[in-house]
Amino acid sequence: MNKYPWQGLRVNIHPFFWVLVCSAVWTGHFIEIITLFVLIIIHEMGHVTAAWSYGWRIHSMELLPFGGVAKMEESGTVPAREEIVVALAGPFHHVFMVLLSLLFDLAGWWSREWTEYFIQGNLMLACFNLLPVYPLDGGRVLQAALSYFFPYRQCIAWTLWLSLLLSLFMAVLSFLLPGNVVILPLLLIALFLFLSNAMALKQRNFQFLRFLIQRRDQGVSHEAMIKKLTVQEDEPLRMVVRKLYKEKYHVLEVIDKQGQVIDFLPEEKVLQRYFDLHDPRCLIRELIS
Repeated sequence: MNKYPWQGLRVNIHPFFWVLVCSAVWTGHFIEIITLFVLIIIHEMGHVTAAWSYGWRIHSMELLPFGGVAKMEESGTVPAREEIVVALAGPFHHVFMVLLSLLFDLAGWWSREWTEYFIQGNLMLACFNLLPVYPLDGGRVLQAALSYFFPYRQCIAWTLWLSLLLSLFMAVLSFLLPGNVVILPLLLIALFLFLSNAMALKQRNFQFLRFLIQRRDQGVSHEAMIKKLTVQEDEPLRMVVRKLYKEKYHVLEVIDKQGQVIDFLPEEKVLQRYFDLHDPRCLIRELIS
């Protein structure tokens, strides 16, 4: 683990971010774009610092035209409480920056106009990132929170489908706001989020597979609640693993066609057999010795 969260961190800048910078310079908004750039860096460093404190492996940080994203290896394979803390660390830093700007205003170091602009920028970024749209912070918090109450595979799908719908709503909203003018930044953000979620939806099985591999190799926290899953003896193994919760340890109660209990299976045995066989037709009764 690095001594500091930013050690070895690679920062990538999306090509369209430079387009945004050039357009801001051309229109005389250089100070504003630099301020936005700094706020995005502070926001992402909030995520990076929180993730580093948990020992997550951080690959890189990418600056996009509409914000930034810190790419981390552990996303989706760690306890939900860690995911929630890391996701909220970014918006929390904006609260700190607002309080700091008010202090500078009271001390007379900043003008009232600049203080108001700085506060508006922080609140805008914080509120936008808290929208329940994946991969924004709010979408990540929603997915992690749902994993306490529903099977993880369902949480992934529900979050992404909701994000697609909200992205479409944002796109429509960009045409309906007062003034009969298309709000181009909102439309571009909506399209970016829609495409991101469409791609994530196609790859949702990969995210779920990473969860299963992590669960097989590392298990679950000893603090996790035990959940009894009742399954039919002729139920396919691939359908059973889809019922697993991210934040619970499972004991499978296997019943026959008459509803009589015939055996109990720990989740370790189910996962090990799932990866060893690679046979989607395998039935639960084949695990009973």
